[in-house]
Amino acid sequence: MRDTRQGNRDTPPPAWLRALVTLLVAGSCSQFAYALHPRKGPFVGYLELASVGVLILWGVWVLATSRLRYLKGPPWSLWAFLAVAVLSLANATSLKAGAVEVAQYALYFVALYMLFADIADSSGRWLWYALGVGTLVATAVAFVQLLSGAEPIKVAGLTANRNVHSAFLAFALPLVWAWGCSLWPRREAWAVFVLVTLALLTMLGAPHVWIAIVAIAWVSAVLLRPGFWPATTPVVVLVLAANFVSPVHRTCNLEELLNPWETGDVYKLLREVGATEHQPLLKKRWLEWWPGLAMIADNPLLGVGAGNYQLNIGRPDYWGYLPNAKKTEPDTNNLYLVLGGSLGLAGLVAFVAVLVRFTALAVSGARRRDPMMTGLAAALVSLAVANLFTALLVRGVTVAWVAALAAIERAAGGQASEGAGRS
Repeated sequence: MRDTRQGNRDTPPPAWLRALVTLLVAGSCSQFAYALHPRKGPFVGYLELASVGVLILWGVWVLATSRLRYLKGPPWSLWAFLAVAVLSLANATSLKAGAVEVAQYALYFVALYMLFADIADSSGRWLWYALGVGTLVATAVAFVQLLSGAEPIKVAGLTANRNVHSAFLAFALPLVWAWGCSLWPRREAWAVFVLVTLALLTMLGAPHVWIAIVAIAWVSAVLLRPGFWPATTPVVVLVLAANFVSPVHRTCNLEELLNPWETGDVYKLLREVGATEHQPLLKKRWLEWWPGLAMIADNPLLGVGAGNYQLNIGRPDYWGYLPNAKKTEPDTNNLYLVLGGSLGLAGLVAFVAVLVRFTALAVSGARRRDPMMTGLAAALVSLAVANLFTALLVRGVTVAWVAALAAIERAAGGQASEGAGRS
């Protein structure tokens, strides 16, 4: 007699549910949100609200097919991260901001992770399609902004600014490029390579374009095939030429990257420290590393509370004698200092453990020259480096890389099963 429980576990998701999940991940290139306060937030992303709707539909399907017992939860590192976030609320100045932040963590790292892990097959091709669509939309919008002569910071696709847009692409493009490599030498590979090239040209938030280029080069080296390099050399030449010749690209991706000083007249210094407007000022994105470290030292175990970093980073006792500029470019925070300051060393260690665990799984697949796992390994390393310059644990974008974590888990499990079958 057939085991009905086994049949329920192996029941494939309906096409409409898989399509909704694919659209959900594709929408991670956007950051549209409802603000509880127009300036201070918290901000609730429309994509997150849509995620809740998809989760409800998925939950109904899971119950209807008796799959509940077969669902696989997140690994211990993600549970630990969420637990620390909850405990950190004991130190929170604003419980409202903290509660919203913890709710988002639970949505991303528990509910959506389980959804993606259940819907995804071990091939992970759905993620290629999803990020391919997301990259296409983000690139099209950003290209229109670029060609219309918008200020560089507003070349942002559907995100808040150029930093989030560029960081998102630094994560997504290595994975999309691996898709093109898997299609080579078919005609479709050219379409993917052209898309990646155009996307690279919309990246004006330094240093993310260079992170993406290095990651893409590594993916190409791992998945090297006959005739591949001559076909992709024009991509490298065009992107490098644009960043050295085009005035806007050269200014944003070279001059701004190599110039550590603030420019312009919008940066007003605190008069208490005796600074003048004509005095050179190190960019706040670098200066803020010191008060971030001071915040960690002041609250080493659990930080100042989830969602409370911005409420505390301006405190004079953290800045000391450093000049604290009143304004700075948004989304130039170091995520590791943000997590260390808000969740303490416990939260920071848990988050790093998440990245290390999944990167190790992806790299093991890349050693077998698996295109999906190679792309995922490059994407996670890019994510880890990009988070030094732009905190990518933000609404919208986080959905994409949680999907990547779940895809790695499923792919690694599928490869293990295949290995066991061969043995």
